[in-house]
This record gives sequence, structure tokens and C-alpha cells, in this order.
Amino acid sequence: MQSIIDFLEDGKAVYLESAILGTGDHAELLPYFGIGEHSTPCVLYAGIETIIADSTETFNEFSMSYLYGSNADYGIDALDADLGTPFSHSQDDAIRGIFYDSGEYRTIASSAFFGAMADGSTGNTKAAIMTQYLSFLMGDPIPNIYVLEDELTFELTFPEIFYTLELEIFNTGLDTLIINNISISGDGFVYDDLTEFELNPSEQQIVEVGFMIDETGDYSGELIIASNDPDTPELIVQLSAECVLPPSILCDPSFIDVTLISNDIHQEMLTISNSGGVDLNCELVINDSSQYTDWLEVDQEFLSIQPGGEEEILIFFNPDGLENGQYSTELVIYNNDPSQEELIIPISMTLSLTDADDDFVSTTNKLIGNYPNPFNPITTIEFSVTQTSALVTLEIYNIKGRKVKQLVNDQLSVGTHSIVWNGTDENNTPTSSGIYFYKLKAGNFQQTRKMILLK
Repeated sequence: MQSIIDFLEDGKAVYLESAILGTGDHAELLPYFGIGEHSTPCVLYAGIETIIADSTETFNEFSMSYLYGSNADYGIDALDADLGTPFSHSQDDAIRGIFYDSGEYRTIASSAFFGAMADGSTGNTKAAIMTQYLSFLMGDPIPNIYVLEDELTFELTFPEIFYTLELEIFNTGLDTLIINNISISGDGFVYDDLTEFELNPSEQQIVEVGFMIDETGDYSGELIIASNDPDTPELIVQLSAECVLPPSILCDPSFIDVTLISNDIHQEMLTISNSGGVDLNCELVINDSSQYTDWLEVDQEFLSIQPGGEEEILIFFNPDGLENGQYSTELVIYNNDPSQEELIIPISMTLSLTDADDDFVSTTNKLIGNYPNPFNPITTIEFSVTQTSALVTLEIYNIKGRKVKQLVNDQLSVGTHSIVWNGTDENNTPTSSGIYFYKLKAGNFQQTRKMILLK
């Protein structure tokens, strides 16, 4: 209680609402709020249905429904006015609000909760009532201009593209705020919105600031708002923007067309480069509307490429289980290049398998497969060799196309061979779970299959 008393004696103003005014330690506050000593608790507090204000020079008339009446089971039924002036009462004429001007400080006391009032029609709202409260407590109502941001930053922008930001202007004062003029300075900054308008207390207005420039660099400016706020006749909002060259995407090749004569996994390389001034961010999505959705895979779905950099993407074709014919789809690269935010790479696969081909394969080198698959951490890879003079290599690659380990690099005898991979790399370090590819090469022959290490 003493802190409130000290605050008032220092010339400040206080609004106080309480269901226990006049009881206990609160009794010390009664003379500071102009309240008499006959304010006592009463269960009739639960009967409040309406809060009504008489029209005075200080407070305009209002009548609002009260929402807590059926729930509250304690409180002050009626305030007793001493030096203070009653200004609100409930439907049973019990005094609920008293205001007091001591000449050194001002107070308002209420035995009804402000939050329990319900907004009525236009002008009969809690916001309007609180404006009256503040107008009395502050003594000399003035407009007050306020903005949430004292600086608008456009951050990264690209040449010849128009950008906009919104600015909210508030009137937190107790008198009408009159905006006389809004002007702007600085290369590239644009203001074509309202330049004159009025804001009542608690009202706000959203205005729009633009920026567009055709040369890269750092830019700054000011938005100057002139008003009748006596404390801030000119409010200045700082403006800033950085203009850079946009990311620029280039893909090589621009389309992919393959013909497969076996059901082995085939891979192609797609190179994505960025010749722009900021990072290129991409999302790769296979757009296949047919019933076959698993014959194409990419090793990366999301990537970020620095200016001047490039990234190689592996594209895997898996014809296993498909019939002869042509299969087409699109690889859509969603990216932040403003000139082509959706880059489409057409992809087609022609599958041509014949019985004669099967007979041919049986007489040539062949990568038979691995077992078990999936495996943890050991699998056996089986293959056949028909040329004794050919150098045979068997290598393991990860899903990014990087070689993990070489298992065979030798001339082998004709026949079927098998070799065990224990899931380690060249340094005998265990590899992580995931998809791996094993590639057999023998002379001009090469074949690749997929396996899964599952720990």
C-alpha cells in the first residue's frame, strides 16, 4: 500500500479496481481515492448486471453489460463517496466508480472489474471508456504519434523489382492526431500512399512504403511524418535496402533421354550452377503423373549453391519390373531465381528388353546380385566373368556418387565369383545406414545394382 501512496504523493495518477476496497490494508488508501469508510463487503456483489455512468463534465454517459455477476461471490456492494465524485453505478444504484482530483494527484477507484464489461454499440465500448479514464488521469489530453518500427529494412532486393513494406501509425494519445504530411527521401524509395489523415485516440492507419532500383548497392532514406503531436511534430522512420544481383540458375543438360537394354540401375549426372550474386536455393521434385512412380530417383532433394558455385546431382533410373516402352516425367527445380522460379527438366527412359538380349547376357559378364539385401553389416556380391584377359573392378559408391571402397581390381578367371563386403570404407571405418551402389566393370562391360545397409 505504501508504494501506491508514495507514487500519488509524488504527483502521479492511479486507476485502481478491486473487489476488496476498504478492507484490510486497503483501508489506508481510502482518503487518497476520495472514498468514505462505509464501503464494506457484501454478497450482493454477485447481483451486478449492468454498469451505468452518469453524464458529467469528466465522463460521458455509458451503459454496459457486466459479465461476472453470476460468478462472483464476494466483493464491495457499494462504494461510499467522501471527497471523491461518483460517476458509475450498477442497476441497483450502488456506486461502483469514484474519481478524485486532489489538486496534486488524480485517482479513479472502481469496485467493478473493467475486464468484465462487454462492448456495446458504437462509441459505447471499453476502449472509449478507458480513453475517458486516461483523459481524466493525465489532465491535459494531447495526441501522441507512435510506430512499432523506427526503421524499415528491405534487406536483400534485386534490381528492377518493386518491393513494399507496411508501416502502422498509431495514436496513443487522448486527442485527435492530425497527420499533415508524409514525405520520403533516398534513392529508390517510393511513397504513394495517404499523406493527410486523422486518427482518433486508439486508432491506427497502415501505410505502404516501396523500393525499386536498377543498380546494386546499399541504399538509405527517411520517411518523414509531420503531425500535430506537440512532442514529436516530425517523426522520422529510417529506411534501408541492399540491392544485389539475384541468383541465376543453369542446368546441364537441359533434358535427359536414355535407352536401356537391361533392367540394371542406370545413373546420369545433372549439374546445377549459380551465376548470380546470392545463394541459389533449390528443391527438386519428380513430377510423374503415371502409375509408375519408382523408376526415377535423385540423390538430393534440397540444396543451396553459393554464387559462382555448382552442384552435381545423380539421377538414378531403375527399370526393374517395368515392361518395354517409353516412360516420361519431369524434374521440377523450384528455386529463388526470380526469372525462372520453376525450372523443368524433361526426362524420358526407353526400355528395350528382348529374349535374345537375355540369351546374350547369359554369355557375357554379369553382375548377378548381392545377398542378403538389405543387410547388416555383411553382404555377399556375386558376379560372373567370361573374359580372362579383361581387368575386372568391383566398387562401392554411396548415394551421392562418391566411391566408398574398391573390392576387386584384378584379372579373374572365367566363371562365377563372389566377394564379401563388410560395410566399411577404404579406411575400414564402418559406413552409415543407407542406399549404396555396387558397380562391376570388365573391359567395355559395366553394370550397377543397388543395395541397402540397414543397421
